[in-house]
Amino acid sequence: MKKSFALLIIFSILLMFNSICKGDFNVKPRELSIVMEDEFIHGNTTKSVIVTNTIEESINISWYLDNPTQDLIRENKTLIPSFSWISIKPKWQIIPPGGDASFYIYLDIPEEKENLNKHWETWPVFKQEETQFFNWEHAIRLYIDTPENISTNNSNDEGGLSFFSDNSILISVIAIICIAFVVSLFIIKSRFKKNKKP
Repeated sequence: MKKSFALLIIFSILLMFNSICKGDFNVKPRELSIVMEDEFIHGNTTKSVIVTNTIEESINISWYLDNPTQDLIRENKTLIPSFSWISIKPKWQIIPPGGDASFYIYLDIPEEKENLNKHWETWPVFKQEETQFFNWEHAIRLYIDTPENISTNNSNDEGGLSFFSDNSILISVIAIICIAFVVSLFIIKSRFKKNKKP
């Protein structure tokens, strides 16, 4: 009798714990990669995370960024130096019962040499507005691979212009000499005409 009573209590606790810990939303995908080949992406990467409401009432979902611990980070990945380079829009969203919402990932990584050929991992964490004792949070793994090199597509177009910008003092001196030469010619010509008149 005591055994069955103890089993009944344990079973009741498990049922109660299961109902308390039931997730109210799902997130997909669980892993997301942003690979930059020839240039840095600034603004909307067009990569999105879809959050689905699994209950019969509206929920308010927001997010924050977190770093994985060293034992959880993927092999050959490092932590991104600044969370300010990543944004997810919208900041929060109310999702109706059974509905879903898309959160888009935006980047603004400085185009500097030290940010080339990097393989970062960070965790966007989606959370429900705290309305009960226990609230679920879902983290996804976000991988960001920066370009190995930045291609200069405009190098041919700007070749001539770069010469002028790099040698602006020399160009200025040549321009002044040319103008002085033209003015001198004009003065000599006008004096020559005056001397020619009887």
